[in-house]
Amino acid sequence: MTSIPEPQPPEPAEQDAQAPTAPSTPITPSVRPWRARAAEAARPSGPAPTTPPSEVSFSIGRIVGAHGIRGEVKMEIHSDRPERLKQLRRVYFNDDPTPRRLRSVRLHANQALLTFPDITDRDTAQALRGTLVRISGSQARPLEEGEFYHYQLLGLSVYDEAGQLLGKLEEILESGEVDIYVVRNEDKREQLFPALKEVVLEIDPTADRVVVRPQVWDE
Repeated sequence: MTSIPEPQPPEPAEQDAQAPTAPSTPITPSVRPWRARAAEAARPSGPAPTTPPSEVSFSIGRIVGAHGIRGEVKMEIHSDRPERLKQLRRVYFNDDPTPRRLRSVRLHANQALLTFPDITDRDTAQALRGTLVRISGSQARPLEEGEFYHYQLLGLSVYDEAGQLLGKLEEILESGEVDIYVVRNEDKREQLFPALKEVVLEIDPTADRVVVRPQVWDE
């Protein structure tokens, strides 16, 4: 669920590490456009949709415990391309702006096993359980045209083709092959829109605008 750099990114500046945190999988255009994973809520506490990705920090996983007795930690992966984790040299813990140097990364089952030079015993590793592991926006790969991160969509105003305001895009659900956009109006009336090109017609975070084609369901 993340955009890990390719090739090896430059060492991030300290101001990058203090940026707001967001889930990190880009939404990729395809036959089923705008698809991504929402690891954590990005609104209302996360960055605004118009915040440049370079100013946002992204979660790549969460430490779930120790592995072995020599300080290795197990990380739940928030990434759709786990193999790119091996390219990282520095990460951040929670909201701490201090970079933590990575010694090694290896993949094991559905987890990543990380080692750090200053974590050398099981007790210290276990104490990190629950820690969010982040990268700075400068470490994320550039988005391709038509790609978006979840934080760029959550909170946007949603309109139908006639220009009628339907509500705000408040949630993105993973539902197999196609994500589902949850739109709620002021009365909390909820509408669901699959992230398909024939349904989601336009996305423009800078204009606070998503255009959808309401679905007609057969009786």
